[in-house]
Amino acid sequence: MNEDFAQKVGGRIPMLSDGGGAACKDLGILQENGMAKRTTYLVDRKGVLAKIFADVKIDGHAEEVLAAAKRL
Repeated sequence: MNEDFAQKVGGRIPMLSDGGGAACKDLGILQENGMAKRTTYLVDRKGVLAKIFADVKIDGHAEEVLAAAKRL
């Protein structure tokens, strides 16, 4: 979990950080340069993937994810 970042931004929702890149590779978002494509996965309370936000742009993204989470 990326608890330091979550606390910094006031988040109460667990966040996953993939320091080794294994999850990024498995999810198909690891680019040739070793960097991951900026992607957000929204998972509902039952653990079901509810939405994928691909090629994320930072501006307005938090609000977009929050709105989608509230609709769950």
